Amino acid sequence: MRHLVPGDPRRVGPYRTVALLGVGGMGRVYLGLDPRGGAAAVKVVRAEYAYDPDFRERFARELALVRQVHGAHTPRVLAADPAGRTPWMATEYVMGPSLHDLVQLTGPLPERAVRFAARGVAQALERVHAGGMVHRDLKPGNVMVSAAGPQVIDFGIARLVGEEGGRIIGTPGYMAPEDVRREPGGPPSDVFALGGLVVYALTGTGPFGEGHPSAVMYRIANRDPVLTGVPESLRELVAACLDKAPGRRPDAAQVLESLGGPVAPADDAGSWLPPPAVGVMEEVGREYRDAVGSAGAEETVGSAGTEVAEGPAGADGAGGLVGGDGAGVPAGPGTAVGAGPPPEDGLRRRRRRLLAAGAAAAALLLTAGVGTWATAGSGGGEEAPSPEEPGRRESCDITEHIAPEFARAAQDPPSLPSTSMVSTAFSADGGVLAAGGTEGLVLWDWREGVEIARIEAEIAPLDGTPVLSPDGCRIGYAAEDGAHVYTIETGGYRVYQEGTNVGAMAFSGDGEELLLSDDGAFGSALLRVDLETDEVTGVYDGVEGPHSVTVSPDGAYVAAVNHAGAVGVWDARSGERLLTAEGADPGFGNNLELPGDDGDLLYMAGGGVVHENFLDGGEPRVLAPAVAPENGLSEIALNPAADRLYASYTSGDLIVSRESRELYGTKVWEFSSGRELTAREDEEYVGWITVHPEGEVVTGLPPEQAPLRILDPADLSLVDTVG
Repeated sequence: MRHLVPGDPRRVGPYRTVALLGVGGMGRVYLGLDPRGGAAAVKVVRAEYAYDPDFRERFARELALVRQVHGAHTPRVLAADPAGRTPWMATEYVMGPSLHDLVQLTGPLPERAVRFAARGVAQALERVHAGGMVHRDLKPGNVMVSAAGPQVIDFGIARLVGEEGGRIIGTPGYMAPEDVRREPGGPPSDVFALGGLVVYALTGTGPFGEGHPSAVMYRIANRDPVLTGVPESLRELVAACLDKAPGRRPDAAQVLESLGGPVAPADDAGSWLPPPAVGVMEEVGREYRDAVGSAGAEETVGSAGTEVAEGPAGADGAGGLVGGDGAGVPAGPGTAVGAGPPPEDGLRRRRRRLLAAGAAAAALLLTAGVGTWATAGSGGGEEAPSPEEPGRRESCDITEHIAPEFARAAQDPPSLPSTSMVSTAFSADGGVLAAGGTEGLVLWDWREGVEIARIEAEIAPLDGTPVLSPDGCRIGYAAEDGAHVYTIETGGYRVYQEGTNVGAMAFSGDGEELLLSDDGAFGSALLRVDLETDEVTGVYDGVEGPHSVTVSPDGAYVAAVNHAGAVGVWDARSGERLLTAEGADPGFGNNLELPGDDGDLLYMAGGGVVHENFLDGGEPRVLAPAVAPENGLSEIALNPAADRLYASYTSGDLIVSRESRELYGTKVWEFSSGRELTAREDEEYVGWITVHPEGEVVTGLPPEQAPLRILDPADLSLVDTVG
C-alpha cells in the first residue's frame, strides 16, 4: 500500500481513491472510499486494454461470472463500469493478507486454523460448483484471510462447466493432473487444488514441492504428493482430494461434510487464528487507518480550488474516471499528493509489501486466459502479438512461459537430446541453456538442474545446433531442408527457405530477421530473411557456402566462414563487406567470434587463433599453443569477462583412451596477454564449449557426450553436470 502520486486517479466512479494497493497485468488496484466512507478495492484497467473491444467483451463476461459466485466466503462486487472510457470494477475490501503471504510471514498454521479455513473454502467451492462453474485457479494467493474467515477471490479465469478447454489453466503446484494434460477440467480440478492449499497452509510447501513450473507439473502428473507434516486426522481426506483420477476425488460438498460442515463467519481473528497471524491482521488494520486518515487530511488541505468532476454514467450508473495527471483524464487544479510513509526497517518493509500485494489481489479480475501459466500452442492458442500490437514485450521469459506441448515433453531428470553430436547455446540473458541433437532441442534451467522444455524432432546428425533469438522468444536450427524455427511461448513452427540446404544460421541483432547460408537459388550466399514473410531482404556476398555465422552483440556486424577457409565481415544493415581473409581452419564446432562492437574478430588459422580488428586495420595477433596439436584446433570460444580464450582439439574420432590422449584436449589462454595457462596434464577434452553471456560459467561435452559439464571459467574445472 502506497500513497497516491501524480498520474493516479483521485476518483473512480463514486469512489475516492486513497492509496494504491498494487499493480497487476491488466491494471492497478486502489483502496477506494464511497461517499459514506465504506471501503472497496477498485480495479482500473490499463489504457491499452481499454481500447480493445475484445477485451471489453471478456471483461464484461467475467464480471458477470464474479457476480454469480458471491457468498459468505467470496467478496461481493459493489459497482463496475465495463462500458466506460476506462473500465473498472470495485469489490468488497478484504482487510487481510492472502493465505500465501500469511504463511510466508508467520509460518505454517495450526490444524485448527487450517480446518476453519478449509471449511470456508470448501463452502465457497460448493456454491460455485452448484452454479455450474469452476474456479480453475484456486491457490493460496487467491484465498484472502480476513478476521471473519477465508475469502476466495480471482474468478477471472473461471468457466462454465462444459465449455471448451484445450489450454493449460491454473498455477503450477495447484493444477490437477488433467489440467497438466490439457484435458477438460471440472469441479474435481478445484477439489485437487483445495487439497494442495491445505497442505501448503499446514506445512508452508505445496504437496508437489517447489522449483521450475515444468518440474512441478511433471511431479503432479507422475509422482505421489508429499504429505509429510499433514496430521493423521486430515491425511486421508487430503490424499483423496489429491487423487490422480478426477472421478475418485470427493466433491466440494463431501469435503465440507468431512471437515465438519458449513462454518459461520468468526467474531474476530483471535477466535480461529494463532497469535502471530492475529498480529499480522492488526498491522493490516493499522495500515488501512493510516491510509484513510492521511488521505482525509490531504483532501482537507488541498480542497481549496480543487474540482473533482464526475464522468459519464457507466453500465451500472456509476460515475467515470477522474485522473490526477493521467493522460486523457485531467484532474482539477490543486490536487494534493501525500509525502509518503516514513522509512521502515527491512522486516516491516517486507511485511508491508506482502500485505499490500495480498490486499490488491482481492480486486484483480483477470480476463480469460490471463493468469494461466503457459499460452497454448498450435493446438488452439493464439500467437504472440505482432510488433505493432500494444503490450508487446521486448523479450520473452522462457523460464516461465513455454508452450504446453514443449513443457509436457520435458524430462525429469533432464537428458540430452541425442547420444552423439550434441551442441549447446545460452539464452541472451544467461538463464537458459539449450541443447540440440538428433532427437530435437531441449531447454534447461541450468542453475536448478531442471529441464523446462523439450521440442521433439528428428534432426540429421550435425544439423541440431541450437540458435536462440536475442529476445528469447524463438529457437531454431539449420538443416539440409531449410531453417527450422520454433516460437517457444506458443509452440509455433515454421521452416524458412524450405528446400534450401542451410549450412548455418543466426538471428539478426533486433531478432526480426534470420541470417542463413543458402546453397540454392542465390548461389551459396549468406542471406538476410524476414521472419514474418520469409522474403530475402539482403545478400552478403564474398564468402561462398558459409558453415558458420555470427552476429556482434549490438547487431551491427555479421561474420561468416566457410569450409574453404574464407572469412568475411559485413555491415549488417548495408551489406558492405568490411573484411575478407583466407586460410582459416574450418574446424567442426564454433570457429568464429565477434566478441564486441569495436571490430575485434577471432578465427582459427594455422593451428592457432588469429585476433584482428577489421575497423582499425592493425596487424593481426596470433595465439598459438606451445605444443601444436597434430590435427590443429577444432573449435574456439572467448570469455571476455573472465579474460579467457578456450580451444579444443581432437583426432576426429572422439575415442577416449589413455593411449590416444595426445590426440585430444582443451587449451586455455589468458586472452589479454596471450599467455597459455594449461599444462599438458590438465588438457582434458571438452567439446562444444559454450560461454555464459556474462562469463559466469562455461559448458562443454566430454568425448562420450554425456553428461553435459558446467565448468569454472578460470580453469575449466568441473562445477556440476546436467543430463
